[in-house]
Amino acid sequence: MVAHRASFRCERCNTYLGMAGDVDHVVPRGVCEDVGIGVYDPSNLQYLCPSCHSAKTNAERWAGHTKRGPQQPQRTKVQGRDQFLNAAGISPTNEPQEELPC
Repeated sequence: MVAHRASFRCERCNTYLGMAGDVDHVVPRGVCEDVGIGVYDPSNLQYLCPSCHSAKTNAERWAGHTKRGPQQPQRTKVQGRDQFLNAAGISPTNEPQEELPC
């Protein structure tokens, strides 16, 4: 029914799909109850090509994410780590050390 209503074309890019398209929820299913729309309400369904459907789904999935800044590496609390790093000539604080004479 949704494909027929859309004349078998993607409702975003207008590409002819025949029956190879995807039926997608305009308002995501998880939010339908909160908004007061039935999950299978025909007015909440749209016909999309797989490319447009994937782009829309990915945008919804990442909508609430924020980019994190640079993170400091997490150092383990392994016993003897500092002694090993000192013996190898590596500073435990990642600051350059002077080379030791042989």
